[in-house]
Amino acid sequence: MTTKMQNKHLLAALSVALLTAAATVRADDAQSAPWQFGVTIPLWAAGIDGNTTIQGVQRDLNISFDQLKDHLDASYALALEARKGRFGVFASAGYMKFSADGKSAAGGRADISSKFLLVDGGVSYLLIRTESAHPFLLEGTLGVRYWYTETSLLLKDAGGNVLVNGSNTQDLVDPMVGLRGSQYLTPKWHLDFAGDIGGFGLSDNQAELDWSATGMVTYDFAKWFSLSGGYKAVGLNASAGSGTGKNGVDIIMNGALLAAKFTF
Repeated sequence: MTTKMQNKHLLAALSVALLTAAATVRADDAQSAPWQFGVTIPLWAAGIDGNTTIQGVQRDLNISFDQLKDHLDASYALALEARKGRFGVFASAGYMKFSADGKSAAGGRADISSKFLLVDGGVSYLLIRTESAHPFLLEGTLGVRYWYTETSLLLKDAGGNVLVNGSNTQDLVDPMVGLRGSQYLTPKWHLDFAGDIGGFGLSDNQAELDWSATGMVTYDFAKWFSLSGGYKAVGLNASAGSGTGKNGVDIIMNGALLAAKFTF
């Protein structure tokens, strides 16, 4: 395969991380009240910077969102949360499918498809809530992150003969810990942030470190509907194997984020 084809294959497998959105902490959620439930639908226009290692060879990456979206076949994302008083439970899931085809280095054809599933889940606890006209809220989060990838490759030579026809699946589970919070500017406008870190090399020594950071501005149109806009970055540093058998990534995905949240 050409370097361009290899880059598309790897980016397709990783870029579903953009599907997760930061949950916001509402001021009225901190009060003793019945259970409240939230549904968030995120959209993230991210590019990718960093490097990849494929069979011991490292390559730099600089891929824009416009290049990624041209190879997107399917994309689904959803985040859920439930809250009562200071305690909360959250979960999110994202799925993406990418495909690419083109000429290989030997003049043949290379067809690649990649599926990616990312699932987060955990609990939250309200640590700080200031009593003022413009309250500040801070939560701690603890949970797990599950990654699953499935990649298939069909490689033919210039004569149409099949050289490679196979698939590969990988999955891993990472613990994660983080903080998220909100600073209210008015009763309806607030600044929101979230960050977490996970991996720590605990998943079969595959994932060394992964993290995310989000900053948004939110407007509460009603108690049941909010719209947020901002910026999100996700970093992943993972590798497996050694020498010519080493494969890994060290990338940062970042871009504009929009999220609609429904609360009931």
